[in-house]
Amino acid sequence: MFVLLDGGWPRPPQVRTSTVEMRREKQQDHHRNGAAGTPVPAPGRGGAGHAEGVSPDGGLHGGSRLSGLFRPVEIAPLVYFRIVGGALMMAETIGQLVTDYRTAYVGGAVHFHYTLLPWLEPWPPAGIYVHLAVNIAAAALVTLGLHTRVAAAVFGLGTLSLLLMEQTVYINHTYLYGLTGLLLAAMPCGQAVSLDVRRGAVGARATAPAWCLLLLRFQLAVVYVYGGIAKLDPDWLATRAVRVWLERIVTYPIVGPLFALPAVPYLLSWGGLIFDLMIIPAMLWPRTRRGAFAIAIAFHMTNVVMFGLGTFPWFALAMTALYFEPSAFRRMRWLGQRLPPAPAAPACETSAAPLTAQYDAPSERRRAILFALATYCALQVLVPLRMQLYPAWVSWTEQGHKFSWRMMLRTKSGGVRFEVREPRSGRTWSEHPMRYLTARQYSHMYDKPELIRQFAHYLADEYERRGHVGVEVRARAMAGLNGRRPRHLVDPDVNLAAEPASLRPYSWITPAPRP
Repeated sequence: MFVLLDGGWPRPPQVRTSTVEMRREKQQDHHRNGAAGTPVPAPGRGGAGHAEGVSPDGGLHGGSRLSGLFRPVEIAPLVYFRIVGGALMMAETIGQLVTDYRTAYVGGAVHFHYTLLPWLEPWPPAGIYVHLAVNIAAAALVTLGLHTRVAAAVFGLGTLSLLLMEQTVYINHTYLYGLTGLLLAAMPCGQAVSLDVRRGAVGARATAPAWCLLLLRFQLAVVYVYGGIAKLDPDWLATRAVRVWLERIVTYPIVGPLFALPAVPYLLSWGGLIFDLMIIPAMLWPRTRRGAFAIAIAFHMTNVVMFGLGTFPWFALAMTALYFEPSAFRRMRWLGQRLPPAPAAPACETSAAPLTAQYDAPSERRRAILFALATYCALQVLVPLRMQLYPAWVSWTEQGHKFSWRMMLRTKSGGVRFEVREPRSGRTWSEHPMRYLTARQYSHMYDKPELIRQFAHYLADEYERRGHVGVEVRARAMAGLNGRRPRHLVDPDVNLAAEPASLRPYSWITPAPRP
């Protein structure tokens, strides 16, 4: 897995007898490959008082594949991403505080739980504001490099816990931000260009273990690859969803006529599919890397025009840049001048240059790190695959949709009303969810069967509190998938108040429309 993200471990270079020959050979390789070569770093000390060698390609290659995960790479890309990514995470969280995102926690009478977390309740309104403020402060500290590891852990846990308190706020990139915070907490990204170094809390270092950079690359690869696999969907390939979105965008000034061209729906649908599946391989190959990054910029800027998506397009670009060689980040003026001096390249890469003390960890610690890496990567690969356990169309049932990187795949129109009936008296009541929910909650509830079931249970409990015994709750939920005519989403004859929560397929969801 890590070998894939690093483009494979190359064969060891031939033994070279002098630094002059090494540099001459490097220049010849540069002209042969036609790529922007990585300059040989000037000799210097790496980190706090220790010297080690980092190969000119960033030190990602080493003896065995597993030991290569612990070899030193330049710390520059980690520092770059800590600063840029941290600033974007802070901006995103500020947006959550000042937009309707927070209303799902503080404005509605009902909260929608995850099946495995029925006990997790949102804070009272004041607590939600404090929680968001803590997340903002933690992201700011990550950006500044102050108490970096603790701040990153607080941000990651704070973001994920808030996400899990309420189903209607789920957004893929918020999930990604939470995961990224936890990953940064495990890395020494605060040991250069940080307030932690300036105040002497940690020693400065010029390198970090290779697994840090590879893990961030892997995380982005999961997002793109699963996003591409999800687009192998009959409606997506038929441009149904894209055509619905374009109905609004063609009215925009200046860009509207461009999006009205007949070929645009196919360009966006098929182009998005190809982009998601090919961007990682293209970024791994040096010859296509710059062109691929230019395409990534165009892709994400198109998403900005079409969907907005907050800070995610910029965050995705910042993360995609991590596929450039580590030494490239040292050439950034705002960053390179503040980094510790780059360590010298080893005179002979075939001589198994010794690792420094900070990487030559005890075998028990290495095994623990490898176990943690394997566990995390396995979860990231397996969790999205759970949607394959559901026989019905995920875009219709929504079972297995969340945490699977199914991004901007479908759109539904429609609405839902509920009928409450007391069998003993024969009385019936009609309820609309907007009496109990915020606009944001309702817009994310009416087309999701599990949330419809949860709201039916809420109504049953509410009527029980009013003195009505054994009430039944049925839903008339109409949904039109990707521009189709609305149809029943759930069986209107089923008493949803009697249906338990389950991870299994729900029998009361109606058959999906034909693709």
